[in-house]
Amino acid sequence: MNKYQNSHLLCTLKAVVWLLVAQSGLSLIVSGCSPTNSANSTVKSVSDHQGSSTIQSSAPEKQTVVRIGYIKGSLSAIAKERGTLERELAPKNIKVEWVGTFPSFAPVLETINAKSSDLGAGGDIAGLSALSGGINACIIAYRPANRNSEGIVVHADSPIRKFDDLIGKKVIVNRGGISEHLLLKLLEKENIPKDKVSRVYMKPDEALPAWVSHHVDAWAVWDPWVASAEIKYNARQIPLPAKVPHYSLYMVDRDALKEKSEAIRGVIAILAKEGEWLNKHPQENQKLYQKVSGLPPEVVKRTFERQPVDGVLPLEPKVIADLQSAADWIYKQGIVQKRVEVRDALCPSS
Repeated sequence: MNKYQNSHLLCTLKAVVWLLVAQSGLSLIVSGCSPTNSANSTVKSVSDHQGSSTIQSSAPEKQTVVRIGYIKGSLSAIAKERGTLERELAPKNIKVEWVGTFPSFAPVLETINAKSSDLGAGGDIAGLSALSGGINACIIAYRPANRNSEGIVVHADSPIRKFDDLIGKKVIVNRGGISEHLLLKLLEKENIPKDKVSRVYMKPDEALPAWVSHHVDAWAVWDPWVASAEIKYNARQIPLPAKVPHYSLYMVDRDALKEKSEAIRGVIAILAKEGEWLNKHPQENQKLYQKVSGLPPEVVKRTFERQPVDGVLPLEPKVIADLQSAADWIYKQGIVQKRVEVRDALCPSS
């Protein structure tokens, strides 16, 4: 048998195999045969007969990924622990990725600015400072003001007994955040020039060792840091001349909101329901908070004694006015270099 006959026989055998396989719904690539032989003609007719039902398939729907930057012990951290977002969003082909944890809002905002997370929540002053700095983000919701969990702590043996005693002393604050705002607001109320008290800029997780070692005189901060200092290090709070309430803001990268608006708004809606559930189940809330924060039970207990109800609420006129007042104040005080128009910083409604 010559070379041509061998080739022709091989092609015929391949065609027979292909036909048998094709009838069973599978596909097989046949190559190496001349397009002029009868076997190749048969292959073409079977391929045409199968049509799109066996060869073509619709591409799977692209999964939407929402990245959430979160603070230790926050509502988002508890939602992550409970798996609520994953359970409710998976059937909608939405995946949640968690970015964190962080000790405060400033580093969360840095991740939003760097496009490594899509949204996050934290203190209003940090959020307004980031907006002044040019972050491409908007405010989509807020949490009720925290009126009882901020303070200025000193050591038990400190000579500082009242707010005026801070003159000439060093106080730790978070730069452009709620504790710096707290200190400066109270200095203004007491008609004390702000340069009479030295501000030492540190993040809360960095501040604790510095305060414990007596490198500074006082520490302006919020719970659970206040409660930790009180219980673990016998700190005491000095009486403040007034309260300076602060909201928490939920902020979203504008580009991410344009690209996946439905998914992000779905996340916000689920977090709102999660906040409502936690408010109705305080014991479960406290246990979850202790687990995600890793704090001792007595610190958690004291934190919850002062912690307000949680919530993820739509922006309303009074809150917008309060935020504008805070934005104007930090601009006039030189904390930020550019004035923020809060209404322009709100996320579009749709």
